[in-house]
Amino acid sequence: MKQLPFLNDAVGHRAAVDSSTAADSRRPAIIVPVQATVPEEILGQCSAIANTGVVDVVEWRIDAVIDCVADESRHMAVPIDPRKLAEAVLGLAVHASTAGLPVLITLRTGFEGGNAEVSEDVYTEILRAIVTGLPDKAGISEAMGGTAGVTWALDVEIARRGAAELIDLAHDQGMSVVASHHNFAGTDSAEALADTFTRMAAAGADVAKIAMMPVTRADVAGLLRATALAEETLEIPVLGISMGRLGRTSRVMGADFGSCATFAQLGEASAPGQIAVADLAGIIDRLYD
Repeated sequence: MKQLPFLNDAVGHRAAVDSSTAADSRRPAIIVPVQATVPEEILGQCSAIANTGVVDVVEWRIDAVIDCVADESRHMAVPIDPRKLAEAVLGLAVHASTAGLPVLITLRTGFEGGNAEVSEDVYTEILRAIVTGLPDKAGISEAMGGTAGVTWALDVEIARRGAAELIDLAHDQGMSVVASHHNFAGTDSAEALADTFTRMAAAGADVAKIAMMPVTRADVAGLLRATALAEETLEIPVLGISMGRLGRTSRVMGADFGSCATFAQLGEASAPGQIAVADLAGIIDRLYD
């Protein structure tokens, strides 16, 4: 298992690798989503995440923010302005940093089961504006209530037309990129899963993430097998998730198949099958001690 590349380097970090331990004993990183849309709720969720002491990365699901702002535009019968949507997100960035953990910015579109019903071009424009505007917001001082020096990473849906451009732009800004692909209706074929993992690496992503919805136990096994093969053949870390109750094995023991991280919930889940963070962390502590 290759390590998630944007973790904090602090001594004693849960997902850090002790050079004296074998590679297969490394802990996967634990990622928890924040889906609030107003400052007070974002601060509250980040505070709760920090207080657990077991979370490695905050996933900031900005599609919830985008959906709220876009809905206002629809009610006013005015065109959706991607820059206005991006500015709404940037205005909240200081609050999303307050857990003091790396922040993965994710704009999950309706194409892939998210809340943001935006076109592919608008998706690209929003993330382009966020990536280029974030440096002005990321130098967050304690006086602003944020945390200086927080690491920011970007989720890019690999199926979007502007994916390659966004990956290059994020790298230009010093951000790691998690390329992602989601199927909430079923599980892709073994060949399609392998091709997607390979395409993500070829596009320059720093992490390749695939999440599928299983219908049978064989679907879960297929996703785990594809993840293991990708981990063996690709130079970048991979992350394979089988969603829903049926896919719990991938969230608990995914690291055994090469997954560098797992997603847990604290409050509202962002995907079917997420396990409460305290429960998941306890299991991982016992499995990967």
